[in-house]
Amino acid sequence: MALCGLDFGTSNSTLAVLRDGAPTMVPLETDAQGVTHTTLPSAIFFGFEDTATDVGRRAVSRYTAGEPGRLMRSMKSVLGTGLMGEHTQVLGRSLSYDDIIGLFVTRLRAAGNRVFDGQAELDAVVMGRPVFFNDSDPARDRAAEEHLATIARLAGFTDVSFQYEPIAAALDYESRVQGEELAVIIDVGGGTSDFTLIRLSAARHTDVDRSADVLANHGVHIGGTDFDRNLSVHGVMPTFGRGVPLAQRPSMVMPSYYYFDLATWHRIHLLYERHIARELVQVQRDLSDKRPVDRLLDVLKHRRGHHLAALVEQAKIALSEHEQVAVPLDTLLPAGTEPVPPCDLTRPMLHEAIGDAVASVFAALDETLTRAGLTHDRVDTVFTTGGSTALPLIADCCQRAFPTARHVAGDLYTSVGTGLLAEARKRYR
Repeated sequence: MALCGLDFGTSNSTLAVLRDGAPTMVPLETDAQGVTHTTLPSAIFFGFEDTATDVGRRAVSRYTAGEPGRLMRSMKSVLGTGLMGEHTQVLGRSLSYDDIIGLFVTRLRAAGNRVFDGQAELDAVVMGRPVFFNDSDPARDRAAEEHLATIARLAGFTDVSFQYEPIAAALDYESRVQGEELAVIIDVGGGTSDFTLIRLSAARHTDVDRSADVLANHGVHIGGTDFDRNLSVHGVMPTFGRGVPLAQRPSMVMPSYYYFDLATWHRIHLLYERHIARELVQVQRDLSDKRPVDRLLDVLKHRRGHHLAALVEQAKIALSEHEQVAVPLDTLLPAGTEPVPPCDLTRPMLHEAIGDAVASVFAALDETLTRAGLTHDRVDTVFTTGGSTALPLIADCCQRAFPTARHVAGDLYTSVGTGLLAEARKRYR
């Protein structure tokens, strides 16, 4: 039986397999510079001209280069919502979101199969899942896992099971634990933040049943894509008209929902509908300053919303190392279009934009300990994973919450996948 651990993430995905008995992260993509990556951006592009479908970095680059087509990102965000099972039009076909996620998962499995050079095919998988696909509706939460299991089987997997992503990260960390310790696992990913309070032990690392060691699980639907959106709305969207007052009624401003959609990956394409441009032109007539909405109309006309979202995401990442970053908005539009001035973003601006969301994340973390009946000073180790844990504000909050604990940073993107493979080895061997 060829087995694997599959971390299908909101922003990035990974796949871990056993190759010659050794855990191996599958090379999922080689970029334009010839660099091989074991992470694959969770994106899919449907080309309108050649009808070719691409995933990952190539999908994003084809779209941001201006090639006509439909780009979809943050597909995992659909699971657990009312969009599950609904359809969208792609190349004249009506595809369900299950179909689209299925295409992406099928590509991941095919990449894993290539590792074995035709000697085996992946048939058993442990897939990661957040603690909650849906924070408030248990029925939708169960349905989300069922949808994902069906998708995996249609992609070719015969044995499909699930593990909470923070528990998988804990298993990855436990492989390096020498004795026994009480650890809190903090996994802040693209779409969710998930937590596990667990007893770890070198002696019990290979045990199949670890339920007695898991003291609490919790999570909240807040992650990196929310931070991107908040930074974009707060720091970039004023360049495109957010907050511009009406000329005759200064107490009223430009409607904000356009900007929230433009800052949300899986809603950007909705703004390309023709009626949106007509609406904006009508609203623009009443504004005190019409130029920012001219810029917004240009972005929508040339379908550059996803490129704008990518620029903001890059700026957020850069602010982990720099106090200020200039977002080159002139790259949004073709030559001959009125240039868009760069937008300067600062680290304090980022912290202001995401402060409330981060507070909600750490309130959920506090609730995890409350559910276990423990105080923060009882925790021996804090293990962090997920791309957003690289943000200085997240790191500072972790340190303040657990000042006496040892802090260990896992791999931002592969800890969960590695842990899922460890779980698969227990379940399917």
